[in-house]
Amino acid sequence: MVYEYSMEEQDLFLKVKTGDKTAYRALFDRYYKYLVVTANNILGDSETARDLAQDVFFELWRRREEIEVQTNLKAYLRRSVVNRTLNFIKSRRLDFTEPERLPERPSNAIDAQTQLEVSDLEQVIQSAIAALPERCRVIFTLCRLENLSHKEIAEQLNISTKTIENHMTRALATLREAVGPYVTPAVLAWLTGRNFFE
Repeated sequence: MVYEYSMEEQDLFLKVKTGDKTAYRALFDRYYKYLVVTANNILGDSETARDLAQDVFFELWRRREEIEVQTNLKAYLRRSVVNRTLNFIKSRRLDFTEPERLPERPSNAIDAQTQLEVSDLEQVIQSAIAALPERCRVIFTLCRLENLSHKEIAEQLNISTKTIENHMTRALATLREAVGPYVTPAVLAWLTGRNFFE
C-alpha cells in the first residue's frame, strides 16, 4: 500500500515537532478515525480501538522531538496503531492454540435475497470478517489487511507459524462460505486470484 506524503502533511508534522498544538490537532482530526478503524478491524472492539488510537497520538506528542518519519505520517501512524494493538492482544494472553467454535452460518449478517452491486462486495467481506471468531479474525486481519507475514505475526504474538496457518485455513474456509452465495463464480474466482481467499 502506497501513501503520498503531501507537503501539507509534512508541514503539519514539522510544526508538531516544534510544539505547535494547532498542527497537532489538525493531524489528530485527520487520522484519528482512520486509526480507530484500523485497530477495530483487528480487535472487533471499538472502545478499545479508540483508546489505542488515542495512545498513538499521545505518544506522537510526547515523543514529537525524537520521532523521525521515513515514509509518510499516515503509514507511520497505521503501523504504530497495529503494533499497539498487537501489544494489547499479547497482554490479554489470548490462547491461539485453543480451538474456536466457528459460526454455523457465517453469512447470517447479510440478507441472502439481496442483489449485490460490485460496490457492495466490500461490505459483504467486512461483515464476514467481523463474524469470524476473535482469534481467527485477529490472524486473518493481520495477514490479509495489514500484510504481515506469518513469521512477523508469529514473532509478535509468540505463537508458531503452524498455529497461524491453522487459523488462516479456518478463516478462509469460513469466508469463502460466507461470501459465496452473494457473488458470481467469476467474482469469487477473481478474489481467489488476488489471493484473498487462499
